[in-house]
Amino acid sequence: MRTGRLILLALVVAGLGAYIGLVERHEPTTDQLKEREGKLFAGLDQAKVTKVVVTNPHGRFELVKDKDVWSLKAPLADQANQGAVSSLLFSLTGLKAERTFAAKDVKLAEYGLDKPPLAVTVEDGGGKSYTLKLGTELPLGNLRAAETGDGNVYLVSKYVASDLDKDLAAWRSDELAQIYSPGVASVTVAGPDGQLTLVHAGSLWTITAPVADLADRDRAEGLITDISGARIKEFVDNAPDLKTLGLEPSRWSVTIVKRDAKAAPLVLLFGNERDAKDGKQVACKRGDRVFWVEAKTVSHLGGPWQAWRSKTLLGFDSWGVDKLEIASGAATASLERKDGAWKAGATEVDGDAVSRRLTALGGLEVKAFDLAKPSGGPLGHVKLSGGGFSDDATFYPGAAPGEDVAIVAGRTGGLGVDAANVAAVLADPAALAKPKPTPKPAAAPAKAPAKGKPASAAPPAAKK
Repeated sequence: MRTGRLILLALVVAGLGAYIGLVERHEPTTDQLKEREGKLFAGLDQAKVTKVVVTNPHGRFELVKDKDVWSLKAPLADQANQGAVSSLLFSLTGLKAERTFAAKDVKLAEYGLDKPPLAVTVEDGGGKSYTLKLGTELPLGNLRAAETGDGNVYLVSKYVASDLDKDLAAWRSDELAQIYSPGVASVTVAGPDGQLTLVHAGSLWTITAPVADLADRDRAEGLITDISGARIKEFVDNAPDLKTLGLEPSRWSVTIVKRDAKAAPLVLLFGNERDAKDGKQVACKRGDRVFWVEAKTVSHLGGPWQAWRSKTLLGFDSWGVDKLEIASGAATASLERKDGAWKAGATEVDGDAVSRRLTALGGLEVKAFDLAKPSGGPLGHVKLSGGGFSDDATFYPGAAPGEDVAIVAGRTGGLGVDAANVAAVLADPAALAKPKPTPKPAAAPAKAPAKGKPASAAPPAAKK
């Protein structure tokens, strides 16, 4: 055979192999074919669906997906119940025919398919459309007749109807807001007792208005948890009377700014409360939507703004501290955590002692706010930092018995703290900088007597 023919044959074989590889690579496997067997919508990929239209006795509902988030577009625009849509699509992708008939061989009216009470059409991003029409429930068994437009009538599980037969409230999201603490940049709360703004950075919450201070972290986190976990109990759509509901003007307003610069601030207005069979509810307005939500949503909003001030003197976490400086009189200690060990310069110190001092410092609580700065000399000074934060506190003798005054960077006014606890924090800083004690070697255990050999007895006493 000539060389040219060999080359041509090799090219043909190579091309055929490439074609088979490309085609078969996209063909379903035997297991996939078996899994798809009997399914009404074998080609439906739940992840690719971008539009759903449901028709049922409650009306027509249109839902669309944008960036993996479902929204209700008709009969009104609102946030969609993500779980309801996902449940419907999951049911459709797994729906199988228990029996199949040719549509021409059955009387559609006998199956409720002449005027189907339930129908759904889904579309994917590729332009493919899938339609399911459900007839009435059959007298016996757990089956229901269905059509897909392919000329057949199928008997399918009747339970798919529960995913279709939902009213407007069920297709709307009952979540008040999808927010999570790490994604919150700031919160502004306004109410009868004033207004304040909280700023969130890492695990630290601070007040920036009306004064600069450290915020109560538990209360700030509690507010976010209350809002993110709140459930809408009833929608008020028909020209609600905002004044009667206490929403114009509102009792409280909460404005949440997210870290995502592209996200619009979330503004929530809260009004009057009412008694309901499952507990108290409060009127709420979000955008142009009005509804009743669980009253626990506003549990952290009552009281004066001063209640948001932290009673913990310093807002650090011990595990996040990398540097610690303590000065009391002429004694000082400058410590730094390196490779998991606390050191004073190049000398390793007793890490347990440093941890105990940090625990004492973190346990200082504010007993009084807005005290005047004492005029005398300080008792001592503490500075600590790590992970992008820093705390700086100077302590002075207080005027009240048993009370010292702390001046803390970023906090307004003098803060009264227990004098005995301050003394424990400032005690003997130089001792913290001493080298870590070298553990003494354990005493060698006494040797046991050889096996089978009695232990030597004491020598007999001398005869008189």
